[in-house]
Amino acid sequence: MISCRARFLPLLLCLVSWTPGSASAASGDEVSQRQLYTQALTALRQGQTARYVKLREALGDYPLQPYLEYELLKDHLGNTPAPKLLEFLDRYPEAAVSDQLRRKWLKLLTERGDWGNFLAAYRDIEADSELNCQRLNYLMKVSLEQSGLMLEARRLWLTGSRLPPACEPVFQAWKKAGHLTSEMIWARIQLAMEKRNLTLAESLGRQLDPSERVWVSRWIAMHRNPQQELTHYKYPVETPVARRILRHGIVRLAYSDPDEAMRLWQELKDKHGFFGEDDNYVLRYVGLLAAQAHHPRAVEWLAAVSASDDDDTLRQWRVRAAIRNREWQTGLRFMAMLPESEQMEGEWRYWKARMLEQTGEQRYARTVYRQLAEERSYYGFLAADRVGQPYSMQHESVKATPEELQTLLARPGIQMAHELFMLGDTPAARRQWNWITRRLSQRDLAVAAVLAQQWGWHDRAILTVAKSDHLDDLELRFPVLYRDLVEANAAQNGIDPDWVYGVLRQESAFVTDARSQAGALGLMQLMPQTGRLTGRRINMRVNNSAILKPETNVKLGTSYLRTVLDMNSGHQVLATAAYNAGPNRVREWLPAKPLDADVWVDTVPYNETRNYVKNVMAYTAVYAYRLETEIRRLADRMPSVLPGGTSVTDPEETR
Repeated sequence: MISCRARFLPLLLCLVSWTPGSASAASGDEVSQRQLYTQALTALRQGQTARYVKLREALGDYPLQPYLEYELLKDHLGNTPAPKLLEFLDRYPEAAVSDQLRRKWLKLLTERGDWGNFLAAYRDIEADSELNCQRLNYLMKVSLEQSGLMLEARRLWLTGSRLPPACEPVFQAWKKAGHLTSEMIWARIQLAMEKRNLTLAESLGRQLDPSERVWVSRWIAMHRNPQQELTHYKYPVETPVARRILRHGIVRLAYSDPDEAMRLWQELKDKHGFFGEDDNYVLRYVGLLAAQAHHPRAVEWLAAVSASDDDDTLRQWRVRAAIRNREWQTGLRFMAMLPESEQMEGEWRYWKARMLEQTGEQRYARTVYRQLAEERSYYGFLAADRVGQPYSMQHESVKATPEELQTLLARPGIQMAHELFMLGDTPAARRQWNWITRRLSQRDLAVAAVLAQQWGWHDRAILTVAKSDHLDDLELRFPVLYRDLVEANAAQNGIDPDWVYGVLRQESAFVTDARSQAGALGLMQLMPQTGRLTGRRINMRVNNSAILKPETNVKLGTSYLRTVLDMNSGHQVLATAAYNAGPNRVREWLPAKPLDADVWVDTVPYNETRNYVKNVMAYTAVYAYRLETEIRRLADRMPSVLPGGTSVTDPEETR
């Protein structure tokens, strides 16, 4: 038995053996416990062991004890017996730090070659291919059952992205077993080229026989300069790889010039007899690019494609291209090719009614509109506008019973998230909340959202209830926060507060410290450059820290909304798209002749921007309802989109 009077390491082992309830909690309220926890954490990080032990004992069964224990263990994994670490992982499955500790320990075990403990502690940790490869590499050496491992290696191999060095031994063993063939190398080269990962394709090419490597160089050259390579190639095209290179070049050229791409493809077909699979491939991809570029022949090219059963992208863009070209009968034929379940979705019901309306089936169209208008959605609101019905908001609160709330509150993982939130450690609180809610039932997710709302943690309430099957609680999903701030800045800039709320809700869901992968900041997700330029326009000097503050962020965001609104002649749909994709991009998407705004929105090339605009427009109506102001109908917000619809020039593309 180890004495707890010994120095740091034995003391650590004694502390790891501690379990909730082994010490009585100090008297005092929650505030004093949080103070004790903060002091204990500080003492631990400063190496004040005796003070830490005393403070921890005073905490008793405080919910964040696992976080203290993690802080103690994470820097002493090498000196801690495996049973103690496994005990920690088993005892605290609801603590997000258990996952963090497991990752750290597994990496240490691979360095030591301690595969017994590694396999005992291993879990399929999401997005950690390095640990997965370490596991596969070991099992390939010792396991008698190899077939399953070889299938795992194959799935791992087939990616167009780079994998960590730890995966190389796995592929070497896979190759030794006879599975890494030339065909498999070419399959991954194709995936890499489709992802534009030229350096990976080049390195994979070095694994081919010397006679085949030249084709990788030709493929990369085709990608970089398709026009030149397609008109000056001098190699035979009878092999599958040669045909893949040529069709890759055709599709690559179609990004800039669909007409020239199809002209050259016809030449290649006439010269070399391309048909079947290659023709279908080219028509599909060139047709999709043409549809997204609003090319007049997009419908023709897409109609010629033989669609696979799971090709939803092709089927949907066929309908969109027909809508854009006002080919209503063709659009109805394409609509009938959508899976039956998809045809029942609001988007396609709306467009079926629009096409029926255009082809003289007004009575049938109005029936579809009236049914769809009962739904609270972008398409439900558009349908209501077509038949003059009021918007259906269908608000229904989540009725969480006291027993349900108490049951959820009794879960250690929920208690940990609450304490971290109350302590102001928002990043850790979010990790903990996401960890504990990831496997909750639909009902428990809705109840958890109610809890988060009661705590004032509105962004978690929004995101959690969205994962449940209860989407009608508008108080949970669309909270009215920062109202004075939003309304004052909206009034100052002469824009609708409900539109500001729609943008804010879509951009950040009220995560005040939100940072996107692209670098956008705060409630209204402003790029730093946008924030600085906007600040300059309103005589306000800002830095990144200032942009994250709600009062500054909303002031800058509403000012920028006013700017993009002016740039688009007061057209809210175009301004909303410009806020997301940038003013220059929206100028490129303006039609050659007047176009209904609903058609323009549904044929925006970027999936993100298309869905963004639809959400903001719908949220704007919902927020008018939440603010108890008059709901401005989408028909009023969405006039026709005109050619050259901007009135001023943006001095610099900022988003």
